[in-house]
Amino acid sequence: MNRFFPFIFIVTLFLSIASIALSQDSANIELDSAKVYYFYNNFETRGKDFLSLIDTNITNVQKYDPIDQPGLYYANLGNQGLAHTSLVYHPDISSGYNFGMDAYKKYLFYNDSIKYYWVGRPYTHVMFIQGSKKEQNLHIDHSQNVSSWFNVGLRFRYINSPGYYKNQEGDDKNFVFKTRFQTRNYRYMVLANYIHNKLKIEENGGIKYDSVFQENVITDRRGIAVNLSTASNYIKENSYYVKQLFKLSNRARFQSEDTTVYSSFLDKLNPGNVSHSIQLMDQTYIYRQSSQDNNGFYQITNDSANGTYDSTHIFKIENQLAWTNSDNAKNHFLTFNFLLRYLYIEQTIDSTKSIYNQLIPTGEVNFKISDLLRLHFFGDFVTGNSNAGDFNLLANLQLTTKFGNLYYTFNTANRETPKFFSFYESNHFSWNNIYKKQYFIINKAGISYKSFNAGVRFIAIDNFVYFDENAYPAQLDENLQILQINARKLFKIGNWSFDPEVIYQKTSNTGVIRFPEWIGKVDLYYTKELFKQAAILQTGVNMLYNTPYDAYSYMPATRAFYIQNEKEIGDYFYTNLFLNLQIKRARLFIKYYNLGSAFGNYNYFMVPSYPMKDGGIRFGVSWMFYD
Repeated sequence: MNRFFPFIFIVTLFLSIASIALSQDSANIELDSAKVYYFYNNFETRGKDFLSLIDTNITNVQKYDPIDQPGLYYANLGNQGLAHTSLVYHPDISSGYNFGMDAYKKYLFYNDSIKYYWVGRPYTHVMFIQGSKKEQNLHIDHSQNVSSWFNVGLRFRYINSPGYYKNQEGDDKNFVFKTRFQTRNYRYMVLANYIHNKLKIEENGGIKYDSVFQENVITDRRGIAVNLSTASNYIKENSYYVKQLFKLSNRARFQSEDTTVYSSFLDKLNPGNVSHSIQLMDQTYIYRQSSQDNNGFYQITNDSANGTYDSTHIFKIENQLAWTNSDNAKNHFLTFNFLLRYLYIEQTIDSTKSIYNQLIPTGEVNFKISDLLRLHFFGDFVTGNSNAGDFNLLANLQLTTKFGNLYYTFNTANRETPKFFSFYESNHFSWNNIYKKQYFIINKAGISYKSFNAGVRFIAIDNFVYFDENAYPAQLDENLQILQINARKLFKIGNWSFDPEVIYQKTSNTGVIRFPEWIGKVDLYYTKELFKQAAILQTGVNMLYNTPYDAYSYMPATRAFYIQNEKEIGDYFYTNLFLNLQIKRARLFIKYYNLGSAFGNYNYFMVPSYPMKDGGIRFGVSWMFYD
């Protein structure tokens, strides 16, 4: 508990300063009080566009699963709340400490994704989904002003899905409490949150014989034998975050309706804002399995007489001191963002404890030359007793033309391999590796014109790390190249909408990285206003397809996806039918998923030995209150 005393002291200090500063003159915020806005914790660096409106559109309301959001493509284990891996490769080149265990990341809340609402009246969003096999989802998001200078909010998400097969339940709970304080002239502000993530996942290791499912030998899915009957993973995270921000100039306006696009020369010399943030995070990973599951599923079992209890604990403190001359009331010709991050990490794997210290200076420069041309540069560098020498450099150009918005991005990064790849000890796996740093070069270009978006990305990686056929980490000693091309266009004809997207991917080495060469997604739906625009009806179909490939297998004990060469996955149309209805601020949907299962084609795997769900119905209601 002593480690939390600095945090408690800082919170108390912040609130005291905020109370004193309340005596300053008030300022008007020129926003529509009937609407609900939100922003993120880095809002002071975003300029005038830092606020966004909540989405009240009926389209895609039936896509409630975090891994099924528009633009995301994930393979999963056949039930909600379980491990997942992207069908589209996205390199992680973020700087600083990275443990590297991320198979459940979409079912966790993160500090950088927390929305802080700007509301004129209380706002509540409730969403409930009920499905077959007792699947339930509950989402609650609430925010309100206690006073003109003090806002509080909370978000709660509960996902419980027992699954179709034995020992496959996902039980995920996420909670965040958040608050915002600011003086009446908005020169001083405090953002704070507490995040709690708790995931309890049953791990069955997949079904024993894929042929039993593919030939539909046993129609009762609970009667199909699985590899593990008692194994489970448990993930728990607690995070505390406080950020204080002080505006150095005495200009009281928070957001302006000024039609001037760019500030005067004097405003370019705006002294800007200084901020300090601190985050404390506790993470615990536990894998449990009774001795009755020591049945040969794992190649190695160090203690076969007793049950497995593998634990990993990570405690992290991150301090960040930053300055920016960005202004949330005006656009600037030139903005600077500078920050200094200090990370202290205690990593304990079973009884082995490691301590890391990192200092990461970061700089960012933005040129808004005109409405037509923008330039952005970013760079950071890691020092300390871990990841020393890592860096991330980025340059981005955006050009607006009559043919659309064009962009080009060049990114290069040097990254130490995640700690998980270097060292791990457990009942079934153990390794201690020394790897070379991974080096990334990423070139990306694209165009956006009205409802058309297209892009191309070329990735080159030296010393790529992966999990091999035995589910152990390995490193490639040659250069790896990946080409990705994507295109999407929304067509509207009367009340009909046709929204196709296609992704092409190619790699120079399929022996170390796996993804489908082609991915296609199509949404086709009909939208009609009813009762003099008092209601909206939308009905349609969405389909997902990918070409066959040797997909990753999944290892429960390490929560990792690894290379396999025995089973080809894909060549199946995942088809969902839906009916959405919006009545004022209430949105309802009914959805029938995996239509293809009704035609006797039992080939719907996304991960070997983990069949996707059979066809079934989901019903949901999403209701917003802000009157």
